[in-house]
Amino acid sequence: MPPKDTKTSRLESWERNIRKWYVLYFYVGIGINFLLYFTKPWGFDPSGSIFWGSFYGIGIPLTTMFLCVHIHKKIAGV
Repeated sequence: MPPKDTKTSRLESWERNIRKWYVLYFYVGIGINFLLYFTKPWGFDPSGSIFWGSFYGIGIPLTTMFLCVHIHKKIAGV
């Protein structure tokens, strides 16, 4: 188990940079959307349905953002 001051400093660093990580991982989700968009001839085309289009448009970036932040927190030990 790490000393308390190390964990406290990691927590303070995490809280100071949390917006940066949320934005970075949101952009990663947007990048995943671009990859899915460019594989459209071979993959799933969401343009026929408002549900699937909105899922691709906002669901994937938000899911990626929260999932990656959760994994990052677990790895960092915060």
